[in-house]
Amino acid sequence: MKRIIVLLAGLGLLLTGIGAFAQSDLDVFPLGTTTMRYSVTSEDTSEPQILELVVTAYGDNRYTVRMVTEQTGNEDELATGFGFIFGATAVSSGAGHAADFSSLSALMDKPDRLQEGQDMILGASTDFTNIISVEIAGIWCFVGTIIDRDEPDVRMTVAVALTNPVYISPLIRAEELRDGEWIETFAIELVEYTFVEGEG
Repeated sequence: MKRIIVLLAGLGLLLTGIGAFAQSDLDVFPLGTTTMRYSVTSEDTSEPQILELVVTAYGDNRYTVRMVTEQTGNEDELATGFGFIFGATAVSSGAGHAADFSSLSALMDKPDRLQEGQDMILGASTDFTNIISVEIAGIWCFVGTIIDRDEPDVRMTVAVALTNPVYISPLIRAEELRDGEWIETFAIELVEYTFVEGEG
């Protein structure tokens, strides 16, 4: 992880489920329409951005994925904000420094190995710790903290959905240790989840 966390999720990566944000492949979504509404915040913006993802599964390996975003702020915030605005392809929370998300990808690839109260090794110096079960927007999740022993002044809290498919993790929160205090630099959190059964 880098000192300033920047979440890079190109629109193409996000919508095909390859990016670090993705938890579920499209084929696990049930027949019908699943709507996921997220709140996205950054220390560089004054108001949260709303991100809505809608996955409609028709059967026969056919899907529609729709993404809607909304942000209110001043001209500078809207011009350089999270990156979903105006069709940009990055979500960031800093000055444009890259971040290594191999640990997050490894976590999303192994949700069945998580256990409450147990730590999980994600890499040579990276662990997923303090794992607890919580409910986020009606979905039961395991939530823990990704820490890198080589970067003790940054951490990332991540939720892994257990009971419902989600296209983006229900919670990703990046923090930096500044003057002895943990400061949130970026967060994306699921705030509403609905499913309508049917053929879309």
